[in-house]
Amino acid sequence: MFHDAVGPGPMDDLREHDREVLEFLSRDPDSTVGFQGIRRRLGIHPEKLSRALVRLARDDLVQRTELGYQITAKAVSLLSPSGLAARRPAVPILTTYLPATADLRSLVAGLRGKWVGPLRWYGFREAPEGLRLTWITADDALQIEAWFRDGALAIVAEMESPQRFDEATYLAHLLFHQIHREVSRGGVPALRA
Repeated sequence: MFHDAVGPGPMDDLREHDREVLEFLSRDPDSTVGFQGIRRRLGIHPEKLSRALVRLARDDLVQRTELGYQITAKAVSLLSPSGLAARRPAVPILTTYLPATADLRSLVAGLRGKWVGPLRWYGFREAPEGLRLTWITADDALQIEAWFRDGALAIVAEMESPQRFDEATYLAHLLFHQIHREVSRGGVPALRA
């Protein structure tokens, strides 16, 4: 999965948890994932994960931001293409427009890091096409994302099994209600699905 074109390098001397973290973060290289999101996804003891992240940051394979951790371009360049796992397809659950007066930065700041019902905060991605906030279930079988772009909100779900669609729909609506509360706190008219 890993290669180093110039001989021995940082990828050759990775420990097991270091590799797990890199493989996990490489699934979506543009995302920033919170410490607890990585811990829950990989089931690594917090101390061991902390040490792995320090080693990876020291070798410039992972960078820490105020929002969490992200794989670096250096690490992505060292991963073989077969190491980049495909994501599960995203199923749209709900789409609506945001009020023109909505302060997207404040909205995202109000949502980032919060649990919503049984959904645990997972991570954040900012890209030219918009912002994406992600939550997961404790069993990692459902991932619910809120995509903010061009004045619109889309809530999508990634599921291990189609049998979880009803649960995904319920959780997406729960997230929508949390977003609605955050928008309302900012003095903006209510959202409608």
